[in-house]
Amino acid sequence: MKIISIILTLVFTLLMMSCSTNSTEVGGEIDYGNITDIDYGVHVQPLLDEYATILNSNGTFPAGLQMNSWENLVKGWERGEVVIPFDADNSLLVELMTKLDNQTVLEDVKLEFLKRWINEGARNDAGEVPYANATDLLYVCSQGEAIINVIDMNSLQVIRNIKMVDEGYPAFSKPHFIEFTPNGSHFFVSCIDNTVNKIVKYSTSTHEAAGEISTDIPALMEHHPSENVLYVSRFMLNNTLTSIFAFDSGTLQPAETGNDGNILLPNSLSVPHAIAVGNNGDYIYSASFTEDALVIIDNSTKEFEGAVPLGTDTTPLDVTISPDNSRAYVSCIGSGEMVVVNISDPNNRFVESRIALEAGSQPWHSVFSSDGSILYVGDLSTNKFHVITTATGAVQSFGAGDGSDGLSMPHGIEISADDSRVFISNRNISGNYQSPYQFNDADNAKVGTVVVINTTDNSVEKIIEIENFGSGMKRISR
Repeated sequence: MKIISIILTLVFTLLMMSCSTNSTEVGGEIDYGNITDIDYGVHVQPLLDEYATILNSNGTFPAGLQMNSWENLVKGWERGEVVIPFDADNSLLVELMTKLDNQTVLEDVKLEFLKRWINEGARNDAGEVPYANATDLLYVCSQGEAIINVIDMNSLQVIRNIKMVDEGYPAFSKPHFIEFTPNGSHFFVSCIDNTVNKIVKYSTSTHEAAGEISTDIPALMEHHPSENVLYVSRFMLNNTLTSIFAFDSGTLQPAETGNDGNILLPNSLSVPHAIAVGNNGDYIYSASFTEDALVIIDNSTKEFEGAVPLGTDTTPLDVTISPDNSRAYVSCIGSGEMVVVNISDPNNRFVESRIALEAGSQPWHSVFSSDGSILYVGDLSTNKFHVITTATGAVQSFGAGDGSDGLSMPHGIEISADDSRVFISNRNISGNYQSPYQFNDADNAKVGTVVVINTTDNSVEKIIEIENFGSGMKRISR
């Protein structure tokens, strides 16, 4: 009797397992509408195999993609991701089924299941989220869609999308620039829309908003290297402001300037768009967009100290400080040159040289190699980037120039910790770069890009498609 009882118990258990939601089948097929717990090998991979067949029949299979395993799937295609964990709507796998006309598509129930799997983290059999342990990250603003893209700088994949609307901010917030606290625990996003006028603080670990502070049209930001102070410049359009904003990055309270966090400049020095903190933290540098002058602020007093004229109609946009803290390289979009200011002696700052770029240039943001021997500069108007040897001022220019290589209105720029790659974000509001896929809602007609440059020969290693209007960017290692 006891043996019979054991046998009946085993049979009952096997029957229950066969009916579990992890292997639910109807007519020998998986019932994707009635799965509770997702099992990658049982549920997802068979669906991806079917999906691959459809893409091949449609002639829309992404170049370079392999879908025969989770490990290969998350490597993406030749221009970036196909799956963004927790963001199905912006994942290429979903877009190929929802945004192309006259295509064979997955059944609705299967597509919804695929979206659910992605939104729950696109996990493998072990429950791992793709690139959850990535250590070298690049945060990029997609200004046109209020999204911050997070890119793994090693795999060259978009691994997260931080949607500002999820935290209650409007879709027109226009995130413009990124800055981290020195310990990397938080990052800040400046919103340049003049009806938003906020800097939002996020947790780096959770990507959730941790507070905000308001100031008029915030643009670029740079954190002091050792103090809890973040300096903020002003957006260059539609304003006549003559102040830099400073606040405590921990408490989100304005710095003690006597003017509610505003560091007042002489009335003539309007539109201070550039911002840079000297590497020793003693001085902050900006530049008047309208009055063609480098602006110096004393960090200890939070007061204007002086200005260095840069030349008539130079129109300075940005400033980058050399690693040895001896020179400020000013991107001048009016004159199409980099103006080099010697700042080694606080009592005698002066224009040391001018580095002319090719005709029609508008040098935007720039970044140094770690030893300061090379300066990389994106060029908004020529759709190229320039490589400057700082010892001699020699310039080399690279890029197709027509935007086809992804360099379409370069904006932000960063360099990897080992100097092997330079990353350039691109607005592409001109539409000069064309994605291989033209979606029926036209949401990628002017898709933003991050172009990866191999610094060995300054060639384009990869084009990473992001969301609309790639702008400011910053890297962090964790």
